[in-house]
Amino acid sequence: MKILFFDCFSGISGDMTVGALCDLGVKPSTLEWELSKLDLGDFHMHFEREKRAEIEGVKFGIHAGATHVKTCDHEHEHEHEHGHGHAHDHGHDHGHDHGHDHAHAHAHEHEHEHEHAHGHGHDHGHGHGHDDQPSRSHAQIRELILKSDLSPFVKERSTAIFQRIAVAEAKIHGTTPEEVHFHEVGALDSIADIVCACVGIEALGVEAVYVSELEEGRGWIECAHGRFPIPAPATLEILGGIPLRQGDETHELITPTGAAILAEFGKHFGPMPALRTQRIGYGIGTRHLASRPNVLRAVLGEL
Repeated sequence: MKILFFDCFSGISGDMTVGALCDLGVKPSTLEWELSKLDLGDFHMHFEREKRAEIEGVKFGIHAGATHVKTCDHEHEHEHEHGHGHAHDHGHDHGHDHGHDHAHAHAHEHEHEHEHAHGHGHDHGHGHGHDDQPSRSHAQIRELILKSDLSPFVKERSTAIFQRIAVAEAKIHGTTPEEVHFHEVGALDSIADIVCACVGIEALGVEAVYVSELEEGRGWIECAHGRFPIPAPATLEILGGIPLRQGDETHELITPTGAAILAEFGKHFGPMPALRTQRIGYGIGTRHLASRPNVLRAVLGEL
C-alpha cells in the first residue's frame, strides 16, 4: 500500500503541504492546470527552491494577476476576525521570494529551479498581490469547486476540508458554516492550498496518509479584538480528537488550513510506520526558526 507520511516536526500550513508534494514529484504545471479549472481570475503561482537551516525544498506561493511581481515576505500575521465569521489563514502562508525563470504551464512543462506558472480563469481581475481578490463565503467556494471540471476525488476532499474550517469558524463566531467568509488573502490562498494539496495527493497515487505526532508553538497571536494564546481557536477546534502538544517554539506552527488537511486525510497520528521509503520531499515555510528548520517533511513509501 502506498503511504504518504507527513512529518510535522515544524508544524504544517497549506503552502508547506503543496511545496512538499511538489518536492516529491508533483509537477507545478499539473497544479496550475487543475487550479485553472476554477473561476479565480488571473493568478501567478511560484515554486521556488529555497533552504531553511540548510534543508532545501520547495516554497510555494500564489498571488492574483497574470504579471510576476516581486514582493517582500509576508506572513499574514494572525489576522483573526473573532466575532464576524471571517476565516483567515496565517503563520506560514504565503511568503513570496520570487526567482528568475517563468514557466507558462498551459503551453509547456518547464521544470526550472525557480518556476512560475500563470493561470488564467474566467473573471480576469488583474492586480498585484491579492488586492483585487474578492471575499468568498464558504457556500460560494463550495459551489465554485463543485461546478468545476476537477476530478471527483479533488472535489470531494477539497470541499470536505473547507467544511472542516467553516464548521470550526462558525462555532467560534456564533454563525453558520455557509456564512463564514474567506477574505481577500485567505480566499485565494486557501483555495490554492487546499485544491492543490488534494490534486497532489491524487497525482501521487497515495492510498493512505499517516501523520507524525503534532506539536504546536506557544505564545500569543494578534487578533482583531486583541491577543489570543496559541493554538489559534480554529486550529484547536479543527484538531479536536487528535493528540496535540505544545513545544517551546514561540510562534504558531500549525495553521487552520494545515490542520484541516491533516484532519481530513490523516489515518493515523504517531511515529512513522515501517515504510519502504521511495521519495522524500520538503515543503518550505516562511519563517526562519531558531530551534528547527521551518520545513514540512513528506515521505512517500510502501507499507
